[in-house]
Amino acid sequence: MSSLRSLARVLCAAFLAAFLAPSTARAISMDKSSTIRDQCEISIGPDLIGVVAYMPDRSRDRFCAEFPAPGRIILTVDLIAERLRALPIEVRIVKEPGKPLSEEDDLAPFTVAYFAPRLYPGGAVPVEHDFEETGNYAAFISVTESSGTKRTTRFGFTIGGWLQFYATAMLAGVFLIGAVLAYWQYSNTGVKGMRRKRY
Repeated sequence: MSSLRSLARVLCAAFLAAFLAPSTARAISMDKSSTIRDQCEISIGPDLIGVVAYMPDRSRDRFCAEFPAPGRIILTVDLIAERLRALPIEVRIVKEPGKPLSEEDDLAPFTVAYFAPRLYPGGAVPVEHDFEETGNYAAFISVTESSGTKRTTRFGFTIGGWLQFYATAMLAGVFLIGAVLAYWQYSNTGVKGMRRKRY
C-alpha cells in the first residue's frame, strides 16, 4: 500500500508540474536565457535571420509562429548575418486568404502593415502591429543588395489557435485529476483493508 501511495504522489507531482509549466504547444515559447539557436530561424538567400515575437499585453513569454489570440504583437527580426546590418531591410505583413502567398503574388490587397526599407545597424528589426483578426498571416522580409538585387523570405504565422495553445495544459490537467482520484481510491481501499483485518 505504501508503494501505491508513493507512486500516486509521484504521479500527482509530475502532472502538477506539467500543468503549471509553460505549455509546449505555445508557439515555440522561449525563455530569456535562450541562445541564438533557440530562435525561430529562417534563411534569406545564403544568410540566416532569427525571428522572435512578444505579446506584451498578454504574456511575458516569447513566441515564434503561433499566437493564442489577436492583439498587439511585436516581431523582432534578428539579423544574425552581420552583413545584413549594412543593407536596407523591408517588411510587409499580409493576411493570407486561405492559402499561403508568395512574393510573386500581388501582396498589396492583403497587406495589413508595411515597413519601408531602411538600415538597422543594431541588428534588430522591430515590427509592431495590433492584429484585430484571427487567421493565417505572413511577414515578407526583404533585403536589397548593393548590386540592386532584392531577396525576399516568407515567415508564416497563425493567430487564434487557442485550442492548440492550451492543449498540453488541458491534457496535463486531465491526467492530474486522474492521478488525484487514483490516490484517493487507493487511500480509501487501504483504510478499509486495515479495518477488515482488525475484525
